[in-house]
Amino acid sequence: MSMRDRELDGLRGFAAIGVVIFHARYGAAFAWMWTLVDLFFVLSGFVITRIILDGLSTGGFSFRNFMIRRVLRIWPVYYSVLLLCLSYLFLKFLVSGAWPDVTGLKSAPLFLQFTHHYLAAGLNAGEENFIPWFHHSWSIAVEEQFYLLMPLLLVLFRRQLNYAVYLIAALVPLAVFFRYQEAYPWLLVSRMDALALGALLAFYWRYLQGGDMPRLRIRPAYVALLGAVALYMAMSLYFGLWIPVAWRYPLSLLGFNLLYACVILCLLSQWLPWLGRIFRSRVMLFLGAISYALYMIHLPVRGVILSLTDGDLISNEPLYIQIGYFGLSILAAWLSKVILEDRVNRLKHKFPVKLSSETAAGQEAVAR
Repeated sequence: MSMRDRELDGLRGFAAIGVVIFHARYGAAFAWMWTLVDLFFVLSGFVITRIILDGLSTGGFSFRNFMIRRVLRIWPVYYSVLLLCLSYLFLKFLVSGAWPDVTGLKSAPLFLQFTHHYLAAGLNAGEENFIPWFHHSWSIAVEEQFYLLMPLLLVLFRRQLNYAVYLIAALVPLAVFFRYQEAYPWLLVSRMDALALGALLAFYWRYLQGGDMPRLRIRPAYVALLGAVALYMAMSLYFGLWIPVAWRYPLSLLGFNLLYACVILCLLSQWLPWLGRIFRSRVMLFLGAISYALYMIHLPVRGVILSLTDGDLISNEPLYIQIGYFGLSILAAWLSKVILEDRVNRLKHKFPVKLSSETAAGQEAVAR
């Protein structure tokens, strides 16, 4: 794995532990950490698009093998956690004698959770009572849908990739528009700007490596200026900052996504060596290695703890309970990696996507 790929892996670990912290509900200082799910999206957009572009450059991209590798990466942990959450539902049924009124029983196994909102007026049918401890799986469903659509798009435009770039770029303002129209927030159309920004980064990075793209060179000063504007937009949700109320959430999330894209570009370009050292640290790399399992497992861990303590928020529990929440989440994620994920991922070598030599070793390591 290259140094850059290790730094992206560490960045993914930061996103994962940030989401765990957010779900402990520690107050205003950590309220923004819900957007770290979108950091996952920007990373996935970049990594997955680069994998596809590298495969296409050899003239032998295998969509079948690409999807098999995604299945091997995503499905074991996903369905294990889903089974755990359904087991909890069954236990409640045995105790109460009545099956809980929940949604997602049919859609979650197919990675289609919350997609019924597409059929509602304004793409929003209102709140619902989803499978306990599993509502965060919406982001995995969004990524699975992305895994299907992005290869098809790039294969379709493989001889005119510029058209693909223009189409992907158009998805950014379109996602902002859907959020402004109050589309359900856990749909692909509401979060596709993060994935699109990651994909655009992949095109740009490929251009720097000698790909066929219009002449373009992004300088650090431009990224700093974009980062400042993005920070202003991001903070509008919390401080107003002269942005109309109806636009604060749509533009704030775009601001966070642009910030995350700037961070990734800084790591790739090695403009901030100190930042790279942070994300290459052992702690960040360890968290990156267990990031997917940590993301999936921490809510069931929280649910079990709060069920035993009869509490409502981890932050309201005694310190030893809070430490237990983090410790057990990390331990369960590590066990998942060692016992389940590492063994399944050994099968990936049987399904090459024909990556270039530069990315074959590292890119799948940081792809969720």
